[in-house]
Amino acid sequence: MNPAARSISSSIVVGSGTLAIRCAQLAIEMGHVIGAALCGDVIFAEWATRANIPSMESVDELCSFLKAEPVDWIFSVANPFILPPDVFGRARRGAFNYHEGPLPRYAGVHATSWALLAQETEYAITWHRIDDGVNTGDVVVQRQVLIAPTDTAISLNLKCHEAAIEGFRELLTGLESGKLTADPQALVDRSYFPRRRRPDAAGCLRWDRSAQDLSATTRALNFGPYHPNQMCLPKALLDDEVVTVRRLEVLPQRSGLPAGSLL
Repeated sequence: MNPAARSISSSIVVGSGTLAIRCAQLAIEMGHVIGAALCGDVIFAEWATRANIPSMESVDELCSFLKAEPVDWIFSVANPFILPPDVFGRARRGAFNYHEGPLPRYAGVHATSWALLAQETEYAITWHRIDDGVNTGDVVVQRQVLIAPTDTAISLNLKCHEAAIEGFRELLTGLESGKLTADPQALVDRSYFPRRRRPDAAGCLRWDRSAQDLSATTRALNFGPYHPNQMCLPKALLDDEVVTVRRLEVLPQRSGLPAGSLL
């Protein structure tokens, strides 16, 4: 029997939120045993408890666990932790990370917002091998996501989550069959967006820009009512006051008034 096609005995899921839960559930449905979960938030931790899966809160805990109980695979999904080689290197058969963007072009944080700010029309999600860098490992699965003119950060994130699940299914199927291919990234084309990077003018609408640019700024910074906005809020300067812009609609005709006029 081909050893690459044998049943997967044990996996660890590292991540947070409902996406980590859905991926863990899919892994279980496809015959994986989840040996433990490193939980980045209460949502994933509570699910792990209900599922009788040992959960931990720190990378050090996971490292100690792996020294005693090595596993075949590590899956990183919406993961707030940086996994050192001493952790991902202990996965006997490989470690994979989900990135909410097309690699290598949109590496880093808040990739969907940066794509909306750039007014992209096509996008993608990526599953890649974990290595010593940040989002630099070989790509194993990439799925296209189309961006609509009305998409916000929250709606594009939801599209990506659905693509992530199907991409994870493809990843698991490839691991089971032993036919998964890994392609090195063309790092010469890499763009990286660090966590502390902010849009121009700190998200303030600039009235010398087109309506489409202002719409893109507002939509890119709209994370919805249930997700914390850790990037920045879209805002307008009115005299000496700063006002948050919750919604912006581009009209089919000009108003005839100077840009920025308050009606």
